[in-house]
Amino acid sequence: MKPTTIPITGRRSMYRGFANTTSSDVDVELNETDIDSRATHLLEEIHRVRRNYGENDIVESNILQQVEQTFEAEDYLRALESEVDRLLRSQAMTKRHRSSTGDVNYLECQNDKHCRACNSSPCRWSPHCDADALAKRRKALFGEIKSVDDRRKRQISEEIQVISAKLKLTLVDTELHEAYAANDNETITVRSIHGFPATLNRVDAIAALEHEHNRHVGSIVVKKVVDDVLIWMLDGWYFGQYSKPSSSLSNPPPSFVKRGSLLEKANDIQMHSNAAALNSLALHEEKKAKLASMQTTTKYALFCITFSYFRALHLVRQQKEAFSLSRSKPPLSNERMKMIQEHKNCVGRQQRLEYYISGKLQRIEQERLEKRRISQFEDMNRLAMNRLAAIVQRVYRGYLGRKSVENLRLERQKAALALVFLNDCATEIERAWRGYCGRRDAERLRREMAEFLFLLRRQEAAAEEDEFV
Repeated sequence: MKPTTIPITGRRSMYRGFANTTSSDVDVELNETDIDSRATHLLEEIHRVRRNYGENDIVESNILQQVEQTFEAEDYLRALESEVDRLLRSQAMTKRHRSSTGDVNYLECQNDKHCRACNSSPCRWSPHCDADALAKRRKALFGEIKSVDDRRKRQISEEIQVISAKLKLTLVDTELHEAYAANDNETITVRSIHGFPATLNRVDAIAALEHEHNRHVGSIVVKKVVDDVLIWMLDGWYFGQYSKPSSSLSNPPPSFVKRGSLLEKANDIQMHSNAAALNSLALHEEKKAKLASMQTTTKYALFCITFSYFRALHLVRQQKEAFSLSRSKPPLSNERMKMIQEHKNCVGRQQRLEYYISGKLQRIEQERLEKRRISQFEDMNRLAMNRLAAIVQRVYRGYLGRKSVENLRLERQKAALALVFLNDCATEIERAWRGYCGRRDAERLRREMAEFLFLLRRQEAAAEEDEFV
């Protein structure tokens, strides 16, 4: 009796953590090497099964799936052949793009040399700029930017951005042209949008590339329009009338001579405004210095006049005392002496009070600064301790998380292995029980068949006896 096999669809739900679909059910993008390797393995397996197994034999293999499965030889060969056919169709539908290593263009491989994108034979498309020259120029700018000043570095950075935008637009145009030239059922590998290869169907690839193309073209057109508007506004003196440069400004402002990007023009206008402001400030400082000199001269003249007046007055008094009869001064009174002494005492007390107050204020300020330094040190220490505690907690929590995840993974693996073991045991028990039931039914059938044949023989013997009698 042939042993019973469990279908793939029935066993598939029992394997947790393993692949539960065949390779034909999963849409996986394979490159040329993967497809060839997979097809080679499948052909070797087909030859092995045809050589070693019969049509009704049981085959155990893991080629179609990631786990060991049991198949009938005929069904297994049919599944292998369909998988080989699928791989060959996928290889025939896959489009090889031209790369920088010198791959052959898809349009050049066609026999009729007819371009679907240009609707011409041969293809008349060409890039809008010389990509090689722009790449060389960008490389030279990257080498030059390291040894220039800040102003020149900003100009080089803007030129690098413009060159990068043109190179990106050229790459998008190339892939968009190849997408339009491809067949309707082809898959397109797009690299210019995200910087890494992404496989899309033709319609989605054309939509994405057109959106990216429109975005780059719009950015370039907007920059050109803004530059033209700014040039028109500069020519119309919207930023102020251009006057002849003074002696302090030997060169005219660059904004009226140089035509560049918006940022350069704004910077040049700002520099011209700053230069004019500095020039007016210099004139103002010159006038202020002249006024200060005149004020100093006037003050000195007034001082000389006052000094001459008081000197003349002093000389007149000396002459008066020389010609007067009483040359002795009158003595000071007691009241005047007391007032002079009281004034001296008040001045001394005021000086001692100021000295005491100033010393006390200095001590208070020093104590306040010391407390502030101590508080800052404590705050820094507390912040450092909090950071260290946060780091320790992060490390320990990470360790606990990894440990719990590892334990959970081990438990799931144990549960999966136990389920697989129980499944195998159930299969073996079912096989043994079905064998037993089959043998029992066969024994009973043979017994009934023997009894039936024995009964027929008896009836035939009785009929023959009746005929002879």
